[in-house]
Amino acid sequence: MRTEMTATSAISHACTLPLSDPTDAAKSHSMRPYRPIGMNNKTIRRVVILGGGYAGVMCANRLAGTLRGKVQVTLVNPINSFVERLLLHEVAARADSDSATRHSLTELLNPSVQLVIGSATTIRHDHNEIDGVDSPSGKQWTLQYDDLIYAIGSGAVLDPVPGTREFAFDLSSLEQAHKLRDALAECVAGDSVIVVGGGSTAIEMVSELSVARPDLSLKMITSSVLAPTVSEKARAYIRNAQAMRNVDVIENVSVAEVTPDGIITGSGEHVEGNVVVWAASFAVPSLARDSGLAVDKSGRLLVDASMRSTAHPRILGAGDGAVVTGSAGRTLRMACATAAPQGAHAAQTVIADLKGVEPKPFALRYLVLSLSLGPGDGLIQLTNSDDTPRDFTIKGKTGALFNDLNNRYARVILSWERRRAGSYHWAKPKNHRPENIDA
Repeated sequence: MRTEMTATSAISHACTLPLSDPTDAAKSHSMRPYRPIGMNNKTIRRVVILGGGYAGVMCANRLAGTLRGKVQVTLVNPINSFVERLLLHEVAARADSDSATRHSLTELLNPSVQLVIGSATTIRHDHNEIDGVDSPSGKQWTLQYDDLIYAIGSGAVLDPVPGTREFAFDLSSLEQAHKLRDALAECVAGDSVIVVGGGSTAIEMVSELSVARPDLSLKMITSSVLAPTVSEKARAYIRNAQAMRNVDVIENVSVAEVTPDGIITGSGEHVEGNVVVWAASFAVPSLARDSGLAVDKSGRLLVDASMRSTAHPRILGAGDGAVVTGSAGRTLRMACATAAPQGAHAAQTVIADLKGVEPKPFALRYLVLSLSLGPGDGLIQLTNSDDTPRDFTIKGKTGALFNDLNNRYARVILSWERRRAGSYHWAKPKNHRPENIDA
């Protein structure tokens, strides 16, 4: 049986556990209290994972399943939910999609993983300690670790452009998707919605909305070309799909300010909009930078080939919060297709360390870029190993089917890893030796 608790109860060893979700109340009688392992205990390795996304859950399940009895895995997340960010555009556009997007971490994690409902505020790397706050109560706590997995993910970039934080909505979290859905519900026929951005998030948002709310006037404004990471053939298909749904796509136009009634472009033109959705880019929280860890200019944790921090080897990074360079010298993109392999590899590095062997370098071969263009339409862009687009694409209903399967696979692999650690494998460049996960 899993130990599920708030961080405050974890630190105080309370027998009565505050629950993060009312639905968990019926389970409370069978929960056991959290008992941290002392710093001088060398038989159990304490691994703390910050973040319950694709990277964090994958890492937790692989470690807990592979090293049973050898590690104490604790996962810290603000809520007791794994949220499929791939589907948040559906949450915002449709009222019936929450259940397919939000999943209990209690059910998704290996039963031996201890779940702390809270948020880290400071990483004190000199003492191998993390300070944080309990989500339900706001009380402060401290956790000790032997290995820390930094997998807290990313959010929307709102501050650089004036007015975004005050007047724009984003899709960085389930909470934000709900706020956008509420705002869209207040729109009446003929109202204008502006989606800022030209990448996957913006395309999927405007595509879903064009089907769910064909009565709205939709505009997509991007500072670059539409879908800059796909081939010209794929880009032409996306443009045509938007045109058929009366979406006005405005390319190579920057946004200088978001106002209560629209946006102001870089050239000073005012574009009216009842709702503005900011989907231009994502950024990482400042926790790593604020804690004095080695980060790049955007605040992402700098890691070596084994996913360890370049300055603090007891800290590993995985997912959007870490910057990793691929075999071709390109920075790997923020995506679940990157996060899940990184989470598994971070676990492998800890496993290798326990075995006293040198960890293998991380390697990843991208295969496809998957896009939803609304119900019944999708695009699968085949890619080279370095993530550059190939000429071959799968479009239309077949593309939608493949996209749906790809999205389901992203979550299902976490369940597979829970049941059988090491079952998840990802594509790697040729001549890369597979890892041995035996403990």
